[in-house]
Amino acid sequence: MTPAEFKEKRAADIKNNNDALNLLFAIVLESRGEGMDGMFAVARSIHNRRKLIRDKKVLPSTFMPNSKNDKPTFTDIITHKGQYAIYDSKKGEYKKQKSPITEADLDKGLKAMRIALNDKAAEKYVKERGLDPRALDAVNFRRVDAKYDASQQKEKFVIGEHEFNLSGSPAVEKYRTPKK
Repeated sequence: MTPAEFKEKRAADIKNNNDALNLLFAIVLESRGEGMDGMFAVARSIHNRRKLIRDKKVLPSTFMPNSKNDKPTFTDIITHKGQYAIYDSKKGEYKKQKSPITEADLDKGLKAMRIALNDKAAEKYVKERGLDPRALDAVNFRRVDAKYDASQQKEKFVIGEHEFNLSGSPAVEKYRTPKK
């Protein structure tokens, strides 16, 4: 490996570690009070957004308004303006929390993240925990006390304090009940 190749690989490794760290922070900050199921579902929905865009199944603007970034990182998705309540896009930082993140929060979030990012492990987790199978394909979530938004009403279900849905996902057809 040449010095230039090593430098490029090192830069990619650093970026990927920051990306994973941002995903972990988003999971923990959005759902640490909801246990493993809530953390898993949040992680899975962020993963699904990224995957759908990268696989060209949806336009980047579907989940990142006005974006043309067809190879988003988790960080790109999490920090896109107006997408997640835990991130202040004007200041470019995570919002201050009422209570500090604990080591136990991070451990649980990391475990949820590892399961959510592995399709087979995610399927097994959903089945074993008896979660709504739509959790595998969810792409959006909002607090259950959030203001009503008609655009977020496609195949919705609740896990913990968040209402998840498939709005904007091609997977919505998979769960639709045929009309009689």
